[in-house]
Amino acid sequence: MADLSIPEVLLYLSPAVGVIGLIWAWRITAHGREREREVLRLSEEAHTIKNDFVTLVSHELRTPLTSIAGFADTLEQSWEDLPPEEVSEFLSIINRQAMYLGDLVEDVLVIPRLEANRLRLDPELFDFGGLFEDVAQMVFPTGGRKSSLVSLPDGVRVFADRRRVQQIVRNLMENARKYGGDQILVEGQVLGDQYLVIISDNGPGVPDEETQRVFQNFEQVSKGDARESSGIGLGLPIARRLARLMGGDVWYERRFPTGARFCYSLPLRRRDAAERDVPATLGPGETAVVEVPDTVEVG
Repeated sequence: MADLSIPEVLLYLSPAVGVIGLIWAWRITAHGREREREVLRLSEEAHTIKNDFVTLVSHELRTPLTSIAGFADTLEQSWEDLPPEEVSEFLSIINRQAMYLGDLVEDVLVIPRLEANRLRLDPELFDFGGLFEDVAQMVFPTGGRKSSLVSLPDGVRVFADRRRVQQIVRNLMENARKYGGDQILVEGQVLGDQYLVIISDNGPGVPDEETQRVFQNFEQVSKGDARESSGIGLGLPIARRLARLMGGDVWYERRFPTGARFCYSLPLRRRDAAERDVPATLGPGETAVVEVPDTVEVG
């Protein structure tokens, strides 16, 4: 082939360049359409999640609000005519429903702070067994269909954010109340470098295919109108994320021969009798620690 000038070379190659350009443009357009479809899909998914969340929260808010309004109206209209024991019962119901509303709002508000890693922890020293006893009395009031037994060793203290630890404990015990059997047992033991609390029940347990899904936001074993209990599916996910934020964890185990065991662990530190009255402190990078006397046995 004779030597060609640059214009002649371009003229010679122009058909091939044109084809390559068309292929490249088609690929870019196809990729753009694919990204557009993915953005649309994610937008629709987010919209669906938002609508489901609003519907679920609205349903959960409406039930206690209706109960509070109904009993408050009855008391306002017939206070003087009702027997004292009935007035006391109505006030107790109003109080429990108001506490449930407060817990629900707290669970909803803590999610975005956890997502943004902006949840502030304010540690203090407190008795671990005492906290469990207080929560058990709130979740399982005397005379209810279900009962709980807290069996934690004496002298176990926690240096952590009491409000968040209480939130973890409340969510775990509320889960046992909703889905467990009629007997709930809370036990504590030392396991390696962790202090382990086990909340077990004699209920049906969690199906094998659901053991991980129950720790996802807004997930429940039973859904829709067929749900047997209240809740928006945040209790277990929040409990696990808060526990991990404080150096521990929350997980599920099957209880033999039937039932569920939800385990809650926190970092452990031993102390001798001479240090019993010395306030706990946190080391670098720590956000929580459980202190147990040397007399506590290893589980």
